[in-house]
Amino acid sequence: MVTFPKTIRVLAICIIALAAMVLGLGAVLYRAAFTTGADTNYVMAVTWWSVFRSVLWPPANFPLLALVGVACLTAFTALVFFRTPRGPSALILFLESVVAYFAGGGFGIFFLRREFETYHFTMDAERLGEYWFTSEAVAIWSAAAFLLAILRISAQTNREAEKPEVGPQIAT
Repeated sequence: MVTFPKTIRVLAICIIALAAMVLGLGAVLYRAAFTTGADTNYVMAVTWWSVFRSVLWPPANFPLLALVGVACLTAFTALVFFRTPRGPSALILFLESVVAYFAGGGFGIFFLRREFETYHFTMDAERLGEYWFTSEAVAIWSAAAFLLAILRISAQTNREAEKPEVGPQIAT
């Protein structure tokens, strides 16, 4: 079993948890684009509160499968980071990062830059209907997987935990 120093474990868990929350938010906002009608009507008035309310009630609008997918991806990423040897772990995490980049992370990076420069994360129907927030979530997940791969390569494991304990020998 591979054990990491406490700071590496805490940092990796924080990266995974933050990226999972952002990706879950992206899944919720993807579903909200359909339930609010913002996918077809870009001029309607939406707020963050109205978007979340439309997804949470009625319960038929709740994106359960998307959130289960996010949970599975999060569990897989944690399993790969903490339980797989260094080489395969880094390779899988880099591959995950590249796949996420090509699955919408490239657009997400562009949209994130625009959010910080111009829009400052205000909610409007056009950006919700064009799935900006979902692409941004995928971009953040891609960056998190890349960061985890770099962390996994550079992290020193605690080899003391892998050594067998040598107890006092009893003479017979």
